[in-house]
Amino acid sequence: MVSLALVLGVIGQMLSIRTGFPSIVFFLIFGVLVGPEFLSLVHPSEFGEGLEVIIKLCVAIVLFEAGLNLNKEDALSHGNIILLLITVGGVITMIGGAAFARFVANLSWEMAFVYGSLVIVTGPTVVQPLLRRFKVKPNLKHILEYEGVLIDPIGALIAIFVVEIVLIQSAHTASGLVLGFGGHMMEIGQVVLLVAYKFIVGGVLGFLGGYAATFAVKRFYIYMEDFVDLFMLASALAVYGFAEMLAPEAGLVAAIVSGAIIGNLNIPEEEEMKKFKGKLTILVISLLFIFLAASLELDYIKDLGIYGLLVVFGLLFVVRPVEIFLLCVRSSLSIREKLFLSFVSPRGIIAASIASIIALELHQHDIEGGNTVQGLVFLTIAISVLLQGGAGGFVSRVLEVNDKRNKVVLVGANNFSRLLAKLLERTGKEVCLIDTNRRLVEISKSEGLTAVEGNSLTVDGLEKTEISSPDTLISLTTSDHVNVLACRLVRIDFKINSVCALINRMASPSDIEDMERFRVPLAFGKKIDVMDLYSRITEQKYVVFRSRLEKETIDKMDFDKSLTERLIPLIVERERTDEVFVCHEGFNLEAGDIISILDMDPLFSSPDILRDIKKELIEV
Repeated sequence: MVSLALVLGVIGQMLSIRTGFPSIVFFLIFGVLVGPEFLSLVHPSEFGEGLEVIIKLCVAIVLFEAGLNLNKEDALSHGNIILLLITVGGVITMIGGAAFARFVANLSWEMAFVYGSLVIVTGPTVVQPLLRRFKVKPNLKHILEYEGVLIDPIGALIAIFVVEIVLIQSAHTASGLVLGFGGHMMEIGQVVLLVAYKFIVGGVLGFLGGYAATFAVKRFYIYMEDFVDLFMLASALAVYGFAEMLAPEAGLVAAIVSGAIIGNLNIPEEEEMKKFKGKLTILVISLLFIFLAASLELDYIKDLGIYGLLVVFGLLFVVRPVEIFLLCVRSSLSIREKLFLSFVSPRGIIAASIASIIALELHQHDIEGGNTVQGLVFLTIAISVLLQGGAGGFVSRVLEVNDKRNKVVLVGANNFSRLLAKLLERTGKEVCLIDTNRRLVEISKSEGLTAVEGNSLTVDGLEKTEISSPDTLISLTTSDHVNVLACRLVRIDFKINSVCALINRMASPSDIEDMERFRVPLAFGKKIDVMDLYSRITEQKYVVFRSRLEKETIDKMDFDKSLTERLIPLIVERERTDEVFVCHEGFNLEAGDIISILDMDPLFSSPDILRDIKKELIEV
């Protein structure tokens, strides 16, 4: 049963990469198909009470990984809006969702509020894949991502708070005291204090656990060099378990806080750890969501009928816009940007997980309605992800909030990359460098360039550059293998076609074979002696000049092949279309193009093809 779920999870991830839709769409379909409702191959009920434990541990891992990827600078840049969305916005969503569930689907007030609390959360596991499909302005991207990450534990605890009140109401009703919520203010006050206590316990333990784990890695790194990622996973689960022991559900807060602390303290092997956690989270989400979908009873969704759809549409197209326009009234966001934020609010794995836990708890207390709420939550997840995933790109273009900037991402922050970046910026291009070497990143920033520390062979690393399909990626590291693989990765995961890779003159046959197999163009149209190039740039034994090409110059044989090894064509400015290109194998020059060329040995005389061309030296 577990192996089948894992296999389907891998297939779902492959389909997600292929189509661009969030993977949970496929997990939902697969889970329902293999569950008791259809093929009856997966029976989560066989886990008994252990199913709830499995769900909670998986949720803890997902939240810890989300915390790891929190960037405090990005979060603080839109702090006021994000704070309002995860606090007041959560209350608006809960009340609005409950109202629609009560008056449209005719759920009891108790179950209506349970539903409203469950759909507070959005979640990065669905938001990030959607934003990867359509490129929007950075401010919108940051707001949606950090709203999703931060609201997960808050929404989960609010849902648990509501369920505690429902249980109190049920207990009084069973004892003959049929009173409304207002009749039990003392009990409700106790629940409020209990939830606050869980937040405090989880926050403090997550903070202390994150710092302790980080200190241990930095202090004893020499002893745990080969298993830093496993140590951090064990630490996260230990913090979660200890918090749960002191206050059930406090572990959710502890998981995300400890992840955020660790992710912002620059530990050794941080990128490798994030890569490991990312893969583990993918495995956990696929396993968890297929189990949850398999446990879903479709009859409860069928019983809702058209009213269930109306509740979901009311949540998405009435409650969410009201929330955004009320809370962003004093922000600098335009009407179009507010409309886009109103449209994008997909629900994901946390909503499904907490809904399943609550359904189990309500069933244990013989309270009806839990399964109906669970079905309505899954219906919300399916419709929100499919609708917003399918139409998000179109909506962003209609509202003109898509990021039209076509930037160049340079993999590697070495001196040649920095030189190329400065040349591109002179033409008005936006450039971002990415490197795993922190020192080179800091040097780039000190020279006024935009640079991020990250691994270009991971999706999470490349996402730091905010790269998307209209952009260009040039891989310029000293490793031919890395250069080719980085180009292949962005083609597959980011649907970017404009790529090329620097290849060393002494490249191995296998790297050349990979480049040809993956159809990666050769940067600058030639193989380069990379170490000699870096050395000459360091010693300033080079010049860069610009020349306007006439038709007769381009017609002379093959322009690229006519340049000697010491001349490297870097960028082309095409005034006719006001475009800038990085030279690469197969690039077609046009008359009137202005080409910038790096001369590695300016003391030598120019070859015949450049002898009569007017040259303008460039200082970089």
